[in-house]
Amino acid sequence: MAYHELEKVELTNMCAIIDEKNQKVLVQERKKSWTGIAFPGGHVEKGEALIPSTIREIKEETGLDISNLKLCGIKDWFEPKKNRRYMVFLYSTTTFSGELINETDEGKVFWQNINQLTDLKLASSFAEMAEMMLRSSYSEFIYEIDGDTWKKKFY
Repeated sequence: MAYHELEKVELTNMCAIIDEKNQKVLVQERKKSWTGIAFPGGHVEKGEALIPSTIREIKEETGLDISNLKLCGIKDWFEPKKNRRYMVFLYSTTTFSGELINETDEGKVFWQNINQLTDLKLASSFAEMAEMMLRSSYSEFIYEIDGDTWKKKFY
């Protein structure tokens, strides 16, 4: 039996919270390392399941309680300098309740018209992620390295 070295992996999540009645989606103006407009989300803690981690992160960053999450796809890439794969599990939901927190240390959160989302200053590669989460255009968005060039691939 051949031995295969396992990759180190950093797991994260993101969720599109959709207000179907008003055709809006909750966005976050991120101000830390990945800046710009994106959907809220965060890291999966050691031993934590993916959906509960997403529910927890959304509660921390927005004040909202969410349920009935739908897996929309995955974004991932390998970081050679850190020798690890970074994975973002992308979810959506239309089931939410609670009182919205306007801002946390991650950034401001607010409702945005879905059809005007691309008019905002989006975080890098977020447009492709939003396309996957809102329109189910594909299941995986990966960056592959070709020499010194990062190429976007969609599956």
